[in-house]
This record gives sequence, C-alpha cells and structure tokens, in this order.
Amino acid sequence: MEIKEVPEYLPSIGRLLGFANAATDLLSQKLLDAHGLSLTQWIILTALWRTDGMTVGAVAEYYRVNVPAASRALDRMEEAGLVERRPDPSSRRVVRVFLTEKARSLSHLLTFYRDINERLLRGFSAGEADQLVDMLQRLQANAKGSLDEGQA
Repeated sequence: MEIKEVPEYLPSIGRLLGFANAATDLLSQKLLDAHGLSLTQWIILTALWRTDGMTVGAVAEYYRVNVPAASRALDRMEEAGLVERRPDPSSRRVVRVFLTEKARSLSHLLTFYRDINERLLRGFSAGEADQLVDMLQRLQANAKGSLDEGQA
C-alpha cells in the first residue's frame, strides 16, 4: 500500500486566521499562567479593571458571549477569589460584578495585550501593523455583514 503525501494547504484565509488565533491563544495562556489566570479571566478582568461593578449582561457583551456563558466564567472567577457578585441596590433583578483585592493586585496586567502585540508584530513596520489591524477589522465586518444579510 502506497502512502500518499499530504497535499499543500489551500489558500484559505479562515485556516490562516484559525491557526494564528490558536497560536496567539497558546502564547497568551503560557504568559498568563505565571499569574494564575486563564485567558478568559484576563479578558473579563480587562473590562472590570476599567469599569468595576459591571452587570453580568455587560460582562457578557464585552466578552461577546451569552449571559449563561459569562455567568459560568464568573462562577469560576468567584471560586478563584477574583470577583464577587452583588445585587444592585436600585434593582434586585440586576447583579453587578466587582473586583476583589486579589484581582485589583493584578491590574498591572491591563496592558498585557501590548506585550502580545509586540511579539506578534515582530518584523512588521508600524505602517504594516496599522494596515493589518485595518484589514482584520474589515474582514470581521465582511463576515458579520454576510451573516446579517443571510448569506451564510
């Protein structure tokens, strides 16, 4: 039986973005491990470090997940001693999320993304980096527009 060689990848933007995203997530997680944080926790903390006391719904919107998924992430963060949820005094139906002292002590990580960006953009000129950000934003808008138009 003859073993066939693996063919070249097709020039798929989705595949390239997926691989780049996976590598970026692995790098980010490796660096966050030293601080005892997951990437999900860091993303949520970046919002709370800037706006402590957000509603669970606002956290979900920021993280771009549904409320149950945000709630599960917040459950894990509460267990880790990073956040606490309290009812809003003006409406018992609203729950707000607050940082603990432990999470506040990690606020220097708010600019962690700059280190990641620097690593990812090694060898890029400032103009190329700006162009890449613009192109990625346009790709995202095109994908969203296609979904909104029912072209999926």
